[in-house]
Amino acid sequence: MQFAGSRVRRYAVGSLGILAVLVLLVAFFPWNWVRGPIASIASTRLQRTVAIGHIDVDWGSPTLVAVDNVILGNAEWSKTQPMATFPRMVFSFSISSLLRMTPDIVVLTRPDVLLERNAAGDANWHFDDAAGHTGAAFGAIDVDKGIVRYRDALLPASVDATLQTDATAARSLKFAGKGTLRGDPFEIQGTSEGIAELRRVNAPYHLAVSARAGATSMTFDGTAIPASLENAEGLLHLKGPDLSRLYPIVPSPLPWTPPYDLTGNLRHANGQWIFRGIKGTVGDSDLAGDFTVDVSSKRHSTTAELTSRKMNVKDLGGFIGLPPGESSRSLRTVEQQQEARKRAMTNRVLSDKPFSLGRLREHDVDVKFRGTSVKWETIPIDQLVTHIVLKNGVMRFEPLDFGIADGHVVSNITLDANKEVPTAQAKIEARNVELKRIFPQLASPNGSAGRFGGRAQFRSQGNSVAEMFAAADGEAAVAMRGGESSTLRLVLTNIDLARAAQLLIGGDETAAIHCAVGAFHAKGGVLTPDLFVVDTSAELITGSGSVDFRSEQYDLHLKADSKTPSILALKGPVVVGGTFKAPAVRPEMGPLVARIGASVGLGVLAGPLALLPLIDLGDAPDADCKSLYQDARVQSGTTERIARPATPARGKGAVRSAAN
Repeated sequence: MQFAGSRVRRYAVGSLGILAVLVLLVAFFPWNWVRGPIASIASTRLQRTVAIGHIDVDWGSPTLVAVDNVILGNAEWSKTQPMATFPRMVFSFSISSLLRMTPDIVVLTRPDVLLERNAAGDANWHFDDAAGHTGAAFGAIDVDKGIVRYRDALLPASVDATLQTDATAARSLKFAGKGTLRGDPFEIQGTSEGIAELRRVNAPYHLAVSARAGATSMTFDGTAIPASLENAEGLLHLKGPDLSRLYPIVPSPLPWTPPYDLTGNLRHANGQWIFRGIKGTVGDSDLAGDFTVDVSSKRHSTTAELTSRKMNVKDLGGFIGLPPGESSRSLRTVEQQQEARKRAMTNRVLSDKPFSLGRLREHDVDVKFRGTSVKWETIPIDQLVTHIVLKNGVMRFEPLDFGIADGHVVSNITLDANKEVPTAQAKIEARNVELKRIFPQLASPNGSAGRFGGRAQFRSQGNSVAEMFAAADGEAAVAMRGGESSTLRLVLTNIDLARAAQLLIGGDETAAIHCAVGAFHAKGGVLTPDLFVVDTSAELITGSGSVDFRSEQYDLHLKADSKTPSILALKGPVVVGGTFKAPAVRPEMGPLVARIGASVGLGVLAGPLALLPLIDLGDAPDADCKSLYQDARVQSGTTERIARPATPARGKGAVRSAAN
């Protein structure tokens, strides 16, 4: 027994001695000797060069391990070294965490980290960890006066930000930075979860961010995935001068827009931008709906379902290359202001801004839109419905459908951008449109002006809206039957001064509209009336001339024959001339001067004879409206009815010759 007890005591003393030696060895171990092996292990795992300057251990409660001057090398493709420097890292261990080799707190003092993405899309924060090791386990990570520098060749962006851990129990991370984004001054600030949560690289990481780039601002409250910072989900608020400036951050071929203010729920994952529950304004128009951009495949696509209760057509100017917006002209972008100044210095109305053929050819679009109330100058439009499909470089409006002036217009338009010079086709049909709501000045004193309808089809080619109109070929027909008009407006087309004076003194009268028929053809951008007749109870009006879309000029001549005798009628014709930007209506001077000259000559011979050239017997016959409708159908190339008749046809004589 004594022998056994003696042996136990010897073992105990020996164990205590070994433990004492180990404690002394650990306490006084020259930890700097392991700098090299630790750095080598880290370099192998990260496939980056890692260097450690100094290691110091302070045993106690807690035990502190200080590591100084840690340097992490950058990716091989980067021109800047290193990726990160850590002047001081302090690991704090309790006894239990020391046994688990899991520090309770890590404090990083003045870290400096460079995050880069090159033009090929490679990111330096993606490490080559082929062995599949998991990240080291930590409790909390605090940052004191940290710096993060972000460089992105794709956007492009260059931002320097400061990091600081909040001293509260939540240990949230505060950040703020400045730099440039796509050439504009950029600012960002916000809060996020503690930096330790970034170790879970594939788990959602909560952050609240507000940023501003030039005049564009953004706030986001949600989560992002550390391994792929683009993958995010949360509430987004966007405000700026032009949605097209979001490209390529939002990789969709958005047109120029006026200033916008939009909120919605954003989800960006697996190559998809999904913006749902959109609410806000674009210019003077409100907007709501869902918007998705899919870049997961080689060919990017955009789908959307959008609605607007109140829309201004001028906000859509960017779709045809015009500076958009109306009340927000002072807020236009530099590009839009340059285009506006350019247009102000010319007499041109149609946009000559080239189509973005690259975006049209490389991106597919499927957008459905519905607008309840639409403002287009003074023309009342409602219930606008369109389905825009861009597939493999071919854009279709299937259809462009809207109500106008109590009537209805349906258009089908196709633009093929695959050819060297894009081609376009359009078919348009209008039905039951109330004339007085478009041209209220033509309405009779009773407030009526009749309804009209028509059809048109055109073909063209060109690399801008102006080129398309300048090369247009096609046919059109328009007709109206029944209704009423202002007699004063009609007699002025005959420059009937006596009758006009009577109406001005005694009050305007109502003239019945028997019919109005027009058939036109377009060749090389010049629209010419083959048939133009307006037959009323007061006047029979015929028209000729052209509308030249190449030079954007009017040259239309309206000749009126009165159905009421007058002793002082200069008998027109009236010329609609000038440019699209500044049209002008005036008497045609040649016949006018001839009549006045004849009146003066006869007046020299005998005073009463001076009135003879100015007398209108008022013997113009009624037109054969039924035949005119048939002529319009034949000349416009359609056998279908071009107008919905409101009253039976009327006519005393076959006056088709007057129309021709």
